[in-house]
Amino acid sequence: MKIRRVDIENFRGIKSASWRLPASRRFFTLIGPGDSTKTTVLTAIERALHDRAGLTVLDTDFHDAKVEDPIRIRVAIDDLPDELIAMDAFGGHLAGIDEQGEWSHDPTDDSQRCVIVEFLVEADLEPIWQSYRPALDGIEEEEPHPVRARHRSRLTAYRIDDRIDAHLRWSRTSSLGKLTANRADTRATLTHAARAAKDAAAEAVTDELKLLAKDVQKQVQDIGTTHLTDLKPGLDLSLSHTQGNLALFEGDVPLTNFGLGTRRLIGAATQQLANEGTATLLVDEVEHGLEPHRLVHLLGHLRNSSAFAQVFVTTHSPTALLHLEPDELVMVRSTNGVTELKPLDDPSSLRPLLKSCPEAFLARRIVVNEGKTEYGVVLEHLGQWDHGANPESVPSAALGVVAIEGNGGTGAAGRTEQFLQVGYEVVLFIDSDDQAANDMVPGVESLGGTVVQWRDGHSIETAVCAQLDEAGLNAFIQAALDVADDDETAAKQSAEANLIAHGAPATSSGANTLDVTTWAQTGVDLDKARGVVGLAAKKKGWFKRVDKGRRLGRFMLDTPALQTGDVKTTIDQLKVAIYARSSPAAPEAAETDAELHDEQNAEDDADQVPPLEAGTQETALPQKAADA
Repeated sequence: MKIRRVDIENFRGIKSASWRLPASRRFFTLIGPGDSTKTTVLTAIERALHDRAGLTVLDTDFHDAKVEDPIRIRVAIDDLPDELIAMDAFGGHLAGIDEQGEWSHDPTDDSQRCVIVEFLVEADLEPIWQSYRPALDGIEEEEPHPVRARHRSRLTAYRIDDRIDAHLRWSRTSSLGKLTANRADTRATLTHAARAAKDAAAEAVTDELKLLAKDVQKQVQDIGTTHLTDLKPGLDLSLSHTQGNLALFEGDVPLTNFGLGTRRLIGAATQQLANEGTATLLVDEVEHGLEPHRLVHLLGHLRNSSAFAQVFVTTHSPTALLHLEPDELVMVRSTNGVTELKPLDDPSSLRPLLKSCPEAFLARRIVVNEGKTEYGVVLEHLGQWDHGANPESVPSAALGVVAIEGNGGTGAAGRTEQFLQVGYEVVLFIDSDDQAANDMVPGVESLGGTVVQWRDGHSIETAVCAQLDEAGLNAFIQAALDVADDDETAAKQSAEANLIAHGAPATSSGANTLDVTTWAQTGVDLDKARGVVGLAAKKKGWFKRVDKGRRLGRFMLDTPALQTGDVKTTIDQLKVAIYARSSPAAPEAAETDAELHDEQNAEDDADQVPPLEAGTQETALPQKAADA
């Protein structure tokens, strides 16, 4: 059985959503910034396939708490077993669904038969599970057919979250309880063990339950690299009631005392054993509680094992994305209550991006920087802007902004185009001293990208130097020396050589190469000195490392001469682009106390910068003004 389509209306942060799932895939990773409704999508699937009574629904479960608009969740499932096709289950209420996820009233030659389970809640807060079939043209929609709990139990989606402890004990609805129900004479064993718990819990446990614990132990080793050596049933005295007291222990320690990551892994193992490849597994924040190596192992198991018919996970972990493929990712975006789930289906072009900058795939807006220098400068400015004096300002992280390196001008423009094509908001921050990169700017803008670019053929280094006087140029050189890799003497010698190579006077001429205030006596005026220092910094990579770029960013923030002119104009444009407010996303609803209760019950002003002089650039470039 596989879920082929999920439609959601008026549920929590989702006003509407429709997701068509390809029949060929069984593993889906939902990614997106906070409050993009990833968790709500998983919860909607869980609600629609909920197999127990007593589900509590609150007014706050309705979108914008408007109870006059009913909650309606429809989940289409195909590849049904024979017993569910029987007339007393769904046989007379089957619909059709084609390869594109379009459903129809009846199966056709071009579609597969499916059942569409509808979860409906109106203002009375009473949940209803019923079948749904799209109406035929000109024919009134037929009366829905109730979907009973015993049939939903065959379709159940199991969720791994912070409430996993229920599946580490024997109870009517836990995974261990379901495993027990399939083994001979175990119900009597459990009853006897409960009655004798005070005196002889350990002796009351049968060999069969002990063997079952060993099966779980082995499965845990396979799924999560957790090393357990003595897993066995025992009495969990932390509970105040008798139902569910029989639990799994590691030696004399109940598994409920273990860390969250370990408990989640063991819960997944018990559910895997209990459902024999037929159920759907939902894992919210799959990385939660796990070290990177255990996370990687778990993902590998879930992706490649046939233990579950389908697996849906959400993640905010770049480590997780490094070990996944683009066609396993589903980008989730929410705008004014409308949630869009968009598969990333182009592995050949997106795979290099995913492996080099996975954190960008988790963002709402990406700032692609030409190189390490720009990346460091942006990081330093973000640190200043995010902690600014304006109490109404929103930090960039809250806006889902991530800055990345772009691997050169053309590389940065290329990456920007790729991200734009799959629906991300992107800001491109580049120099204008590379004609090939300049030629790519119109293409980026035509895709909806924002380009912030230094003017008049400048790089960031030459643009900064073009606004400095002699003392400012000396401070710029000192900033580079502060982060040089060599010791002080070697760093100064290297800087002197670099400057002389680009037109600075040598010390033998009577000037001090590292003191720009002495250059005028040799005929080097201020405009030329600006070009010399800027080009030396650019060509020799004085700030070409992220930490060095941050030092340049701090210099820019602390230098009064740079708080005006083209530097200020360009940096202000960058700030506006980064902090632009998108259409509001819907808040991601947390699991409510009522849900926790249900679960428990179920378990019991300045001159413009001059252009560089002719002959001081490698390539003459046309003027390109940055867009605001």
